[in-house]
Amino acid sequence: MLRRLVRLGLAAALTATTAGGVVAVSAPAQAALPHCNGAGVYTSTWSGARGATAWIPAYVSSTINFNCLLIRGDHSSGVGELQRTLQGIYGKYLGPSGVDNDFGGYTQSALRSVQSDIGISADGEYGPQTRDHLCWRWTGSDNSCIWLNNNH
Repeated sequence: MLRRLVRLGLAAALTATTAGGVVAVSAPAQAALPHCNGAGVYTSTWSGARGATAWIPAYVSSTINFNCLLIRGDHSSGVGELQRTLQGIYGKYLGPSGVDNDFGGYTQSALRSVQSDIGISADGEYGPQTRDHLCWRWTGSDNSCIWLNNNH
């Protein structure tokens, strides 16, 4: 029975493909991105803040990849940098522990609030869209920030 179902599925896929259709199976976008396990220094290249730096969440291996995810339950210095920006730039309360490198309920709530305020999907998860729309805490300053691009 299982073989028959597999053959039917393959036949349907081949029929759709030969009829000009496209058969594609895709996983959720988040599945392709690693979880941020640390932080890296971003150096601005746009003219409004050329040379300014900010620490932002990153997947750190032999290279630094800023395309990564943070979700509730994560623990890293990247979470801490997100928390510093949420608290210092956006004035969000992170609970009694404050900046603790733990992505818990307070951090998720603060992130949802900021996402809503800046007009993006308020899902309480950090990814490339959130990264690109936050004004990041400028290195060496508690309340000045830089954008990662010049779209703001």
